[in-house]
Amino acid sequence: MPELTDVAVVGNGVVGLAVAVELLHRGVHVTVVGPRTGPHRGQGTRAAGAMLSTFSELEPHHDAQRAGLETAERLAAHDAYPAWLERIGAMSGQKIQAPAGTWVLAPARRRFSLEPIAEAARAAGHQAEEHEASSIPGLRAPASSAGALWLPTEARIDSAALMETLSLAIEQHPRATWIPQPATAVGAGTVSCAGNETVRARDVVLAAGCGIPALLPDRGRHVPPILAGRGVSARLNAPAMELEHVVRTPNAAFACGTHLVPRTDGTLYLGGTNRLTLDADPGQPPGLDEVAVLATDSAALMDPRLGAATLQDTRTGLRPYTLDHLPLVGRTGEPSILLATATYRCGVLLAPRLAELVADEITSPGSLDTHPYRAQRPMPAPGIDDVLAQGAAQGLLEHLLQSGGHLPLSQQAEFAAFTSLALRALLGEDSKAGAAMRRLWDRAPVIEAVPSLFVLARRLEALR
Repeated sequence: MPELTDVAVVGNGVVGLAVAVELLHRGVHVTVVGPRTGPHRGQGTRAAGAMLSTFSELEPHHDAQRAGLETAERLAAHDAYPAWLERIGAMSGQKIQAPAGTWVLAPARRRFSLEPIAEAARAAGHQAEEHEASSIPGLRAPASSAGALWLPTEARIDSAALMETLSLAIEQHPRATWIPQPATAVGAGTVSCAGNETVRARDVVLAAGCGIPALLPDRGRHVPPILAGRGVSARLNAPAMELEHVVRTPNAAFACGTHLVPRTDGTLYLGGTNRLTLDADPGQPPGLDEVAVLATDSAALMDPRLGAATLQDTRTGLRPYTLDHLPLVGRTGEPSILLATATYRCGVLLAPRLAELVADEITSPGSLDTHPYRAQRPMPAPGIDDVLAQGAAQGLLEHLLQSGGHLPLSQQAEFAAFTSLALRALLGEDSKAGAAMRRLWDRAPVIEAVPSLFVLARRLEALR
């Protein structure tokens, strides 16, 4: 019978490794389960731009209570980051830095998107300076841009360097064991691995993102649904551009903003896509249309010179998230199994914070019983009316028009009203089309599903 370890951590992304490091720091014996090397296909961390977005993920339609909660947790992570980097640097013998400074560029007619970001930053005592778009160093923003916001305390980090530092910190620790095989199943106090190896542990932390349901009995029927947002990124050679800081747009309809992140090797990281994926396949490479969206949006919204950049490589990452778009942390219905996942687009920033929360629960059971991120919180599925109230119809219009497209304001209002009525009717209609759309909605009742409903409608029409 295998020897019993204190905690098994399943998952080799930034959240899983951060949990392992935090537990080791507290004197716990830890076994990490997951490949140490390899392509890590579909992993969100290694495909991420790794912006530490304390404020710039906020959107105008966000509920004030939710925005306050998320900002408080991101601030806690922001405040913990310098000491955390120093600790893992000391454990690994490899120093790592997080250069500060982010520009948020508002596209034409979207200056209003900067307001909640600036308000949250200033309320927290952080600077938020308003500028003309032409003030962004190294960027030739389109003349139609509505303005820019400088956030001097919002940083970035090299995700590859961070993962190597965390991996070394674990490998070199005397209380750590690393099983470099993928987990195949998880039960109460046990982890089955490829190659017929089994790990026994008092507690198991699942930090495998979108892969978690497949590891659990009944595909995780007793844990909240974990959805996947598929994001595609590219690494560019753009010798005509010299950016010192992150430049991003505010979040777009159903997606993160287009963003450019300078890398230490002289390349530029480009990201900005997000698609709800119901059958997540980590090995599926980027589609031509996904790369085209990146290319079109970056040149139209940020700098036309990007059209002449050359493509170095592309990556695909699956971002785990929940119906209420908040992380999952702590014990499940099986007390020996804990979750640390569903960070969506903020995993790199939130990693030390989630690690701290999980370690608190393991060393002091019950500490997360009232936390808003607790894994066993109530999570009723939102109805279509709830999602439409979040601005889904207006967002769909922006999504369909793409960069640079527009309609007169009166026609925008008409389109949004028509879309709201049409979605309500189709989801309630007793017809083949209505039934198909209801099945999709039942699997993923979230705002990101609205574009998928339109795609489904087009496919159904083609079959007629």
